[in-house]
Amino acid sequence: MSNAHDLVSHTTSLISFPDVAIALNTALSKGDNSVQEVANIIERDPALTAALLRISNSASMNTGIEVTTVTRAISRLGYRQINEIVLGVEVAKSFNGLTNDLITIKDFWQHSLYCAVISKKIAKLCRGIDPGTAFTAGLLHDIGQLIIFSNLADESEEFLSKSILDFDGLSTYLCEKEVLGYDHTNVGLELAMRWDLPRALQECLYAHHEPDKISPTPDLVMVVHIANSLAVLAEIQSYTLKDAPEIDANAWLQLNIDPEKAAEILTDVKSEVEELLNVFIA
Repeated sequence: MSNAHDLVSHTTSLISFPDVAIALNTALSKGDNSVQEVANIIERDPALTAALLRISNSASMNTGIEVTTVTRAISRLGYRQINEIVLGVEVAKSFNGLTNDLITIKDFWQHSLYCAVISKKIAKLCRGIDPGTAFTAGLLHDIGQLIIFSNLADESEEFLSKSILDFDGLSTYLCEKEVLGYDHTNVGLELAMRWDLPRALQECLYAHHEPDKISPTPDLVMVVHIANSLAVLAEIQSYTLKDAPEIDANAWLQLNIDPEKAAEILTDVKSEVEELLNVFIA
């Protein structure tokens, strides 16, 4: 495709933003919701219902009392976490119509979930950043890449090979630009606008590799920028920042976080991601 807009226009015939996620987010944004009202929305989708029950009874949530209904799952997890899970599961499902031979869906969502969980942990260290929004931004940050892989196989093989030769695979977006004339952040932004996602999420999809593309850079963009690199460390089981994509020094300064906290942020993320991954790709 000649540009990101054309690529997304073509792809949205295969994917659509899930109705249940939209309905739930709309209901929760109004406030004053009853548990039963939220449960009624979720129960429209049997697969989503099963996923929520599975997470509610997972090791990290288990209190010794089995959860067998959506209303109890909501009570255990809370509205914010329910919204995160619903969005994640439904978005993952919406991409089931896309196929590619370059990356497995498991690998894609594993990185996305690492970024989501780490973004949430970083947000908790900051003032004024909603951890739930940070989770969502981290989860969706690379959806443009999945669209590129699924539609432009030959070009994707070219820029992936070039990225490995030139940047050890750590700065693929630069090679995307060279081969395509745009990168997955442009594609992600186009899709986010088409889905009418909140502006804060659009900004994160667009600027998570290069925060200075938006000036002044929002704190949430800085969160996802850091989380994206730390997610790579989590995947390769390293605590050394030089092993990850370079992090803009201004990100740490703006968020008032010491880079030495990276190891602490990465603590226990693996077990949380593994539990969520089993649900997201089911």
